[in-house]
Amino acid sequence: MLENATTQTVEVPPAPRGDGLLELEHHYTPRQKKSVLPTMYDLAKLGFFLFGFPKNGFVSIDVSKECNLRCKHCYFFEQDFIDSELDVDMWIDKLEALKRTSTMKEFPFMQCTWVGGEPLIRKDLIERGRKYFRWNTVVTNGTIPLPNWPDVNWYISIDGDEALHEEIRNKKGIYKRAMQNLKDHPNLQVTIAFCITKQNAHCLERVVKDWYEAGAGHISFDFYTPIETIEEPMWLPFDERDRVLDQLIALKRIYQDFFIIPERVLRLMKQDICKSVTDHCMFSTHSTSFGPTGAVKEKCMMGPKADCDRCGCVVPFYMASLTDRQLIVEDAVRELRFAAKRAASGVLTALVG
Repeated sequence: MLENATTQTVEVPPAPRGDGLLELEHHYTPRQKKSVLPTMYDLAKLGFFLFGFPKNGFVSIDVSKECNLRCKHCYFFEQDFIDSELDVDMWIDKLEALKRTSTMKEFPFMQCTWVGGEPLIRKDLIERGRKYFRWNTVVTNGTIPLPNWPDVNWYISIDGDEALHEEIRNKKGIYKRAMQNLKDHPNLQVTIAFCITKQNAHCLERVVKDWYEAGAGHISFDFYTPIETIEEPMWLPFDERDRVLDQLIALKRIYQDFFIIPERVLRLMKQDICKSVTDHCMFSTHSTSFGPTGAVKEKCMMGPKADCDRCGCVVPFYMASLTDRQLIVEDAVRELRFAAKRAASGVLTALVG
């Protein structure tokens, strides 16, 4: 159950079975054993569990007002930006001033997501600015070679299989280019970020299978969030979204750690509970988003025109999942049960063989 700011309690529905939800054959082999030692981020998540989410624990920065693509559903160019952006030195001065004048409680400099526009158009800003934060994520369209920054979490955004991805992004050849970009950097931590729409929901399984086989480290999912000035009919109605979420949960149980988000995040996105999250969006209340001019953006990184009642952005659901103690415990118990079943199945197979 999820307790929101008004202490309302919402029951989380049970997770679905995979029967009848999937059409393709899926085979998953863990690529490497996870270290038994906790990472710094594991310890941070423990802190969120015990003490809640800190103010400005997440920050997003629009690196550039420019992009080398024009995607049909992109919120970025629907924002009312002044036709200018801070130069690199001005951004560094801004971050330095924030660090100098803010207390750890006001601005802890924990995690920054570098977005755009296309952030790698100004990679010099990220190269200097990322040193102010403990963790950094860069969200790129995958068409520009990735810098060799192993301390950065890379997200390559994808909008479907090859044909749909290139139709939505209005450019040929970019799907294979993104895949090659991934293969050229096996040492980097690359996650595929798939934005699910009404047009591409049918190729969900294929996208998961293709990028797992291509060697991506992880995959994550958003649903298209309507923007009031975009007329593209891409929003997936809630009943259809619920079925897709059931598919994702079934796939998560096959692909395990390839899905970077916990199962509880997917369950929080179901229509009978999602509004309790978006009505008390932790990203809008606990984070800061900066536009390319350095000004703080309204609401969140998507700007003031986003339809919060139909939000499909994974971030508020992920943030809620880090602080809901009952859901975290339920997921931990479920994972232990799955691990026990897998171990028992392995023993039985060995005995029969």
